[in-house]
Amino acid sequence: MSRTLIYLAMAGVAVVLQTVVFPVLLQGYYKPDLLLILVVYLGLHEESRRGGLLVYLLGWAYDGVAGGYPGLNGFVLFGVFLAVRGIVSRVNTESSPLLLLLVLAGTALQFVMMAFALDFFSQTTQIWSQMTWQLPVQLMLNFIAALILLRLVLWLQRTFMPRKTLPGLRKLDSRYES
Repeated sequence: MSRTLIYLAMAGVAVVLQTVVFPVLLQGYYKPDLLLILVVYLGLHEESRRGGLLVYLLGWAYDGVAGGYPGLNGFVLFGVFLAVRGIVSRVNTESSPLLLLLVLAGTALQFVMMAFALDFFSQTTQIWSQMTWQLPVQLMLNFIAALILLRLVLWLQRTFMPRKTLPGLRKLDSRYES
């Protein structure tokens, strides 16, 4: 239960950063998707039932704060979570390059699922042509944000919790093990 509360707090911080702080700091349409990075992490390290329910509820909560279509982010983030869960048994979930690669793949899958859902329910506009030119920039922003978050979490773990092990972050940098 305490891990769920920690995930909810992290999601709350991510939503506040995405909806309040980033629009002030980063002018324009492009902003890193911190909630997607959290969903990839949850997909790697949480069981399917609890993690899936949590991700779906996080998507609905994000739609309640910043979404234009209720349920769209819940559907998309749940799809990304299930895709990550589908490969967990075949990969080393403690690998930081894997986390970064899955953030890139999750961004691409998020784009495809969101464009499909919007195009499926839209009657007038061509969503695919409007969204396609945004994908490379979003891939780069999410990759850089995941890299910065990974470095920040490693620094925080070394500084404040040197003996504490976080799921997926135990073997990321062996130089600092004692």
